[in-house]
Amino acid sequence: MSLESFFQVSDYGTSQGPDPSGRGRAYTTDSNARISIGNCHDWFEHCFERTGRGLELPFREADNETRDFLRFEVTKRLLFCHLGDWVLARLPMRVARLVGHAPEVPDEESVYEKLFTRVSIEELDAIHLDSVRPDTLLWRYLQDNPLIQKSFRFYSYEGPLPHQLIRLSGSFGDYLQRLSSKTRKNRLREIKILRELGEVKLVRVTEASEIDSFLDAAYGISHETRQFKRFGRSIAARDRRLVKNELLRLAQHGSLRSYLLTCSKVPCSFILGQQSGSRFHPVAAGVDPAWEKYSVGTALLLLVLEDLFGENSPDFYDLGTSAKYKEYLATDSYLEASVWLFRRRPYPIFASSILAMCNLTSRVGGAALERLGLKRKVTRLIRRMDTGDRRNASRERFTFGRDDGSGTTKSRSRRR
Repeated sequence: MSLESFFQVSDYGTSQGPDPSGRGRAYTTDSNARISIGNCHDWFEHCFERTGRGLELPFREADNETRDFLRFEVTKRLLFCHLGDWVLARLPMRVARLVGHAPEVPDEESVYEKLFTRVSIEELDAIHLDSVRPDTLLWRYLQDNPLIQKSFRFYSYEGPLPHQLIRLSGSFGDYLQRLSSKTRKNRLREIKILRELGEVKLVRVTEASEIDSFLDAAYGISHETRQFKRFGRSIAARDRRLVKNELLRLAQHGSLRSYLLTCSKVPCSFILGQQSGSRFHPVAAGVDPAWEKYSVGTALLLLVLEDLFGENSPDFYDLGTSAKYKEYLATDSYLEASVWLFRRRPYPIFASSILAMCNLTSRVGGAALERLGLKRKVTRLIRRMDTGDRRNASRERFTFGRDDGSGTTKSRSRRR
């Protein structure tokens, strides 16, 4: 039996279209994968009561009329330095980040020279670029250009990583056939167990009138998660009024597409998402720890995919680069890297050294524990110590970051 017929949660159906191309991993032709400089869709990151100064930098002109701008925000934020699950330091920094939807910037040295010359005169500690393609001139420019080398220290935590996507062509049933028989069997079993507990319902949120009830559930879940209780990082840490205002704006523009999963009318997990251009972006997600053992996060993801295949389908579901535990679901990918440029001044260099030391220690220590088969046991022990004797841990995940100092961590579980 296919998941498509088993779920029986919605009446969305499936779309008819060309079959997915092959069973191997493909490199996407999505236009977002071809631009040299990009940014994560993290308006969510800006839902704080804080002040920031915006910069509009022209990069393409014609007939003395500026046509295109890149928009940077210079604001104070915390640089998170992790040792595994522990936050060793939170270092305040003044950071310039690309905001909004980046247009296609010409991959030309003269353009980058103009942009970074202008940004470098600002009073800031660092520049953070969420998404730089390694096959572009920009990637080489940031590491080799004399202006950058003189003023900044280049740092990328893991270098280029696959940005994973799920192509939403064909039908949901076609997509499921790409997965291994073992994976399909496991997902069926998880859904069956969940349905035995009560009525399972997927709620899609696209209208302004649906936002308040969705936020009630999402904030209720987030308040219970480990990310919020231990690190103060989740949707619950955001100003609800500002989040609501942004969701209202998305609804007005037809871009809001969020989901809530309930069992016996009890909220279990959520995805706060937006659909823009050719992609669906899960901006934030959360699982109630009380329901975690029933794999409600995985159930929600598959139900959402069924819905996306069936109605108003974008081209791709964007898994991002922090989704190693979901890479078996991906159909397409392209490489990108998160890059920090730290100002060559005492404090930024000190902060970048602490960040690099923590990341290196975590990576080497994690690899050693993995080889010894102890990583999962040690992780469980640390979390048990951290939360008393509670066994519940959060699966709250942000798709727009890595453990690169940006304040978001990635799960490394690999359920199949």
